[in-house]
Amino acid sequence: MRLVIFGASGGCGQKLVEQALERGHRVTAVTRTTSSWRPSSDARHLVGDVLDPTFLREALAEQDVALSALGLRRASLLPGSRLLSPPDLVQRFTRLLRPELGGSAIRRVIWISAGGVGDSRARLSAPVRRLVRTANVGVAYADLEAAEEATRGDDRWLAVRPVTLVHGARTGRAGEVERYGLFSVIRRADVASWMLDVADGSRDWAGDRVLLGTV
Repeated sequence: MRLVIFGASGGCGQKLVEQALERGHRVTAVTRTTSSWRPSSDARHLVGDVLDPTFLREALAEQDVALSALGLRRASLLPGSRLLSPPDLVQRFTRLLRPELGGSAIRRVIWISAGGVGDSRARLSAPVRRLVRTANVGVAYADLEAAEEATRGDDRWLAVRPVTLVHGARTGRAGEVERYGLFSVIRRADVASWMLDVADGSRDWAGDRVLLGTV
């Protein structure tokens, strides 16, 4: 299968690229111009601005499925650190991507949102809900909520809402969860594996949203 992976240089994006190549897929890894990360030589590498319609059209050409690990970039891993990307990056990308699908072979877009976005807010424990309400974290959630709203009703799109992301080897234990508590975690490698299962048809998923955790 031909897969284009946006946000390929990030924690989840790198796992998507690695695992997609392991599965024998033809991978196009898309990164921003300021990223120093490079994929394996087995992947096609495109560098550019995902908010540029011409570049986006090039990335989508002759692809079967699009996967996105795009998110707001910050100066450090701390959620309150300074933003390095537009505060509406994901929603702008989504709104540019959606009309382009009609002229492409893309049959599915599987993208990473966040646990607590939209109707999954009710599944957050009180401490996590307080964290989401903080100003800096709230900016990212507002961006993701707007992106989800822009794709609502389009069954080609699947928003994956992971609980707290952590590093670690793949466990194969990713699945839908009912609650997002203070100690809920999922490994990035497991998020990537679950997304690729849906992309290549080895896992059936008919919905357009999923709260993903460790089961």
